[in-house]
Amino acid sequence: MKKLFSMLFITAMLGLVFTACGDDKDEPEVPKTANLESVHADENDNYFVFDIDMTENKGTIIMHNMQFAPGAPVMTLRVNVPVSLSSSGDAYIMRGSGLVVEMRVGDGSWVPMPSENYLLNNLMCTVNPKAKTYDISFDSHGGHFEESGKLQ
Repeated sequence: MKKLFSMLFITAMLGLVFTACGDDKDEPEVPKTANLESVHADENDNYFVFDIDMTENKGTIIMHNMQFAPGAPVMTLRVNVPVSLSSSGDAYIMRGSGLVVEMRVGDGSWVPMPSENYLLNNLMCTVNPKAKTYDISFDSHGGHFEESGKLQ
């Protein structure tokens, strides 16, 4: 009887050990939808909102307080972008070229920018909700823009 009890006890302990030793697949996956905002000190800083829908592989980047050149107006811009997952599966990748940029106007509606100079080219954006970081770069309006930062 003692031997049977010992065998059952050892079997139960081994079961608990193997149950506790999960692999990386036990970690939560990157969500299918997300609305992530970059860290900013106040509402006048430039910051980004990344609205992602992996069920349709599309996303929207809203860029607040953007200024393309010194003395140019400060604008809030929006661009729709195809989205995929990184090869590691822990980050969203948003990229594209020739993307139409929309500007928020006084009544809160969005209108396409009036010139091809405002198209976003060579957009590369990585948003990692696990590490709470983002990297974005693009060419537009005759210049190159790059920024890295943290997500809230």
